[in-house]
Amino acid sequence: MALKHGGIIRIAYVRLALNDSRLRQAQFFYCDSLGLVETYRQPDRLYLRCWHEAFPYSLVLDEAPENSLVEIGFQVRDSQDLKQLENNVIRAGVEVTHDPAGILSGMGESITFAIPGGPTLRLFAELPQIGYMTGFDSPDWVTPRPLRGTPAPFFLNHAGITVADPKAAVDFLTQALGFVISERIDSDDGQRLLSALLFRMQKEAGGQELAIFPGPAGHLHHIAFTKEDPNDILVDGQYLREAGVNIDIYGPTRQSYGKTFSLHFHDPFGVRLELCSGGRITEVHPEFEAVRWTESQLGKALSYFDRDLQAAFLQPSL
Repeated sequence: MALKHGGIIRIAYVRLALNDSRLRQAQFFYCDSLGLVETYRQPDRLYLRCWHEAFPYSLVLDEAPENSLVEIGFQVRDSQDLKQLENNVIRAGVEVTHDPAGILSGMGESITFAIPGGPTLRLFAELPQIGYMTGFDSPDWVTPRPLRGTPAPFFLNHAGITVADPKAAVDFLTQALGFVISERIDSDDGQRLLSALLFRMQKEAGGQELAIFPGPAGHLHHIAFTKEDPNDILVDGQYLREAGVNIDIYGPTRQSYGKTFSLHFHDPFGVRLELCSGGRITEVHPEFEAVRWTESQLGKALSYFDRDLQAAFLQPSL
């Protein structure tokens, strides 16, 4: 008998709009330089996934006049849970939009709504698996040959977003959608919530599906992908630099906030990306306690080795 989890079961994808003719530059960067895999292509849309993901996409790119974050998708257990979460969102005073099956390739019926002061989320129950690149039968758990020499991350880890009011956004996510706070950053006087890492499922990669930062409503801070260990990330940094990729202010570092070893860098459109490994082991249970940081410890939280706060890192990238 399969183990069943209720409500949101995973972060499914991040969807971006990019000003890129036929998405040629995006395809070259994300596939040839980063090592993602193209699953489907439509005239104005590209579906990508990591090689260790069984579902058909975790990054969806749309051709558009301007670069922007379109939405973040989460899969729920079944249609009953989808309806229950819809009711929760409506009770929270947030408007919900219904979309028929097929709004994205293979997806069943879905709903969309905006986090208060934040971006759009899409919830859905149905999306068929297409299987690992390595298959399910006695697989070789090594990076497929065509992807070697690139970072080739395992799977989508989390998305970082900026919101106008972090407390309002976190209250909505925890009360209406069942997220749990893994870590948080408060003002030194303890009166204001500045940032939070939130998760829905037990995870060993930072305890986060969403990272909340203060800033303009509905913007993207970063997209994070999982790697196996810090050694991989150090090597991946060399691959990226060889490909001419811009490494962010915090290069390979221990990021105390989330307890990951991380490397941040940018795609050609300015989108901040992260490769991360490790992380705090988290589990949804009544006595789970969030790690708390204060504003004066931001430097240590964001990069244990640097300690000096680089304020530009807190700005959205899209």
